[in-house]
Amino acid sequence: MDRSKVPDVKLPVPLDIIKHPKELDGKSTAIHAKIIAKDDVHLHTWPNIPEYENPERTLLLFPGPNAKRLDDIPRDTFDRIAVIDGTWIQANQIARETKVLQKMQCVAIESRKTNFWRFQMVDDHHLATIEAIYYLYREFGESYESPYNGNYDNLLFYYKFFYNLIQDTYQKNKKAKFNRRHQQKDYIKYDKEGDVKEDVKEETKEETKEETKEGIKENTEEDIK
Repeated sequence: MDRSKVPDVKLPVPLDIIKHPKELDGKSTAIHAKIIAKDDVHLHTWPNIPEYENPERTLLLFPGPNAKRLDDIPRDTFDRIAVIDGTWIQANQIARETKVLQKMQCVAIESRKTNFWRFQMVDDHHLATIEAIYYLYREFGESYESPYNGNYDNLLFYYKFFYNLIQDTYQKNKKAKFNRRHQQKDYIKYDKEGDVKEDVKEETKEETKEETKEGIKENTEEDIK
C-alpha cells in the first residue's frame, strides 16, 4: 500500500495505549492508531508506563460501576486518555495491578457489536482495541464538537481494509471455511444462495491482496485478540 494514501488523523486529546507484554504487535489493532495518528498516540508496554503526575486528569477507557459516559464528564477535567490493549483477562490484570490507573477517571462508551474477525472467548459486544478507540473519539466529537463531522473516522482505515480483504477472500473462495467458533455465524456476508452480497462487495488491489492474503488467513484461525 502506498504510504501517501494512508490518512493522518489529528486527535483532540493525546492517547496513551498501555499494551500487555503478551499482546503481539502483529495481532494488535491498537498499532493502527499509532500509525494513523502518530503525533498524538503513544505506545507503552506494561508495566513500563508514564508516571502520570496528575492521574485524575486522565480518562481511562475501562468499563465498571464508576465509569461515566463523556456526556457526563466536563471537558475541562481531563487532558489525556489511556486505553489498555490486550485480551480481557490481560486488561483486567493491568487495571487491577496498576495503582495509578485506579486513580484515573473511568470512561465507558455505548455498547456496540464488534466487526472483529478473530474468535474471542467473550461475546460480540467486546470490541477490538481500535474499534473502542474510534468510538471513544467519535463520542468525544459528538459530546464536545457537535455536530460530529467525521474527523476521526479514518482511525478505522486499516481496520476497514483488513475487514474488506477478509470478506473478499472468503466470498470468492466459498470452499474456504471461516472459523466456526466465531460468535457471529453470518460474519462472512453471503446471500442465501452463497453468492456475494453486492452491497458489501468492494474492490481490493490484487497486488496488495497477494502480499497479505496468507497472513490474514492465518490470523483468522487464531483464538486470541
